[in-house]
Formats: sequence, C-alpha cells, structure tokens
Amino acid sequence: MSRPSRHPQPTVRLLPWARADELDLDGTADRLDEAARDRLEASSEAGARRFLFGRALLVCTVAETVGADARRVTVTARCPDCGLAHGRPQVRVDGVIVHASVSHTGGASVVALSVSNPVGVDVERLDAARFGGVEAVALSPAERERWLRLPERRRLRSLAEHWTAKEAVTKALGTGLTTDPATIGLTGYIGRAGGTVAEIAGRRFVVDHPTLAPDTVVATALLLP
Repeated sequence: MSRPSRHPQPTVRLLPWARADELDLDGTADRLDEAARDRLEASSEAGARRFLFGRALLVCTVAETVGADARRVTVTARCPDCGLAHGRPQVRVDGVIVHASVSHTGGASVVALSVSNPVGVDVERLDAARFGGVEAVALSPAERERWLRLPERRRLRSLAEHWTAKEAVTKALGTGLTTDPATIGLTGYIGRAGGTVAEIAGRRFVVDHPTLAPDTVVATALLLP
C-alpha cells in the first residue's frame, strides 16, 4: 500500500501474478459486464489472464479501501474512440464514484484509486532493452539534456521514472498517450520521496514514485482541483 505523505495520496497496491490465489478471479469473471466478457473472449490466453487479474485486483482493493463487499463494486470501461471495453476504468460502489487506474508489467499488476480525485498509475520493470530509445520520444529537449548529463548508472531509472510519471499524468487526465509525453514537463519533480505537487499545462498533480517491488518503477499522478 502507499506510504504516508504530506500530500494527498491515492491507495496503491502491486501484486505479482504468481499470487493470483489471493484474488477472487472466478467471482470477478462472473460479475463482468457484457463488453468486458467480449473483451476477455477476444483476447489471447495471456491477455485474458492479465486483464482478469488486473480487474480482480482493482475490485479487491476498492472493496478493502472503502469497506464494502466486492459484490457491491461495479467496474466498466469504454474507449471513447472505438467503444470497446478498454481504457480508464469507471468504478462505483453503490453508485458512488471511486477514481481508479490499472497498469501491468511483466509478472505483476498495480492499481491506484482515490475516492476524491482522478488518478493515474503506471508500472515498468527496469529493463534496459525495453527502454532503448525511449528518451527520444518521452523527454522534452530540456529533460533529455539533463538526462544525458547523468552518470550512466543512473540513466535507466531516471528514464523509467520520467516515462511512468508521464503515463500516469495522461491517465489521470483521461487522455492516454494521445498527449505527447515530450510535452509534459516534469523536470524537478522526478524522484522526490513522498510525492510532489507538479503544475503541468495549467493543472496541478501530486506526482509520486512509491517503492513497491525491487527492480520496478511505479508512478502515480493525482489530479488536484
């Protein structure tokens, strides 16, 4: 779960896929709406497992956070462009909205939720091959200049922190990567413990990197009023 902070923070939970027995996968599958069932059936075996694990983790975390039975938690997702069941999850408990976000990486999923503010979360393994060339598309010119001045040993984590933070910000906004990540300036906000208030394109976010697993970078972005 997320650590204490002087700033408002979402609830965050990361769970490895190997610990699927901690989740109610069958019950979650039974409560999927028609669009989610269609997505599950159309997915590859690996994609279906990942989707159902993430949905079960989200439902479980919401239920535990608000003190409700999991059967009272409803989750829907509709892409505004294609209408399919993916994109930002819409979560309600007895009709009350809970803001939520889900992300996956090799072998684990993470969820973030807030009862008051839109939230985004992203997770990535620290894998040099996966991040090869990402600096060219993820960093602004000023960020890239500062990144190149870092010692070689620090560049991978710095790049992962920038990328995940920008992904989390776009998820909190609800735009996803239709927003060019290079236009999101985060210099000075990355790597600070306990969350930092960042102003991006006239909006204020609490950006944080909770430490949840070894060799893994997680970023959360909570959109402030």
